[in-house]
Amino acid sequence: MPVTGITDCDPDDFTKFDRINLFDFRRTLPQKPREPKLDSKGKAWGSGKRKSCLAVANVKAGSGKITVNGRPLLQYFMLPSQRQRILLPLTVTHYTCLLDVEINVRGGGTTGQCEACVPAIANAIQAYDVNARAVLKYLRLLRNDPRRVERKKPGLLKARKGQTYVRR
Repeated sequence: MPVTGITDCDPDDFTKFDRINLFDFRRTLPQKPREPKLDSKGKAWGSGKRKSCLAVANVKAGSGKITVNGRPLLQYFMLPSQRQRILLPLTVTHYTCLLDVEINVRGGGTTGQCEACVPAIANAIQAYDVNARAVLKYLRLLRNDPRRVERKKPGLLKARKGQTYVRR
């Protein structure tokens, strides 16, 4: 018997109405196992963005040296908060003294460059060690921050700041 209207169809007959069934079905699908993405020299790389900054990080087995644009981390980033932020992907995955990290970063200021380095290092560690992905994803270190500077509007002093109202 053909279905003539929406009142005639029984939701139990269609699997598309059963959200639990669909969720379980997607969960049980076979997934291709992830493999480390290493080049011929044993390096893995990842990239990250923040505002107008772009960072590319190379990770290889070593003693824990971190270089940013050819300079040591302590010379490039002066603020302790920036240094701690860059070390975060390495500390949560316990690779602090096991990997050498080379970062090339360009554009923006120091804070934007620091924030661009974090997802770059996290993506490089994920490419180096597949098992570290769960921790990095849980702490949201693989994400690029999508926020950008809001544009200035005509008639305003800045993006949202207006003229001071004078009553008399």
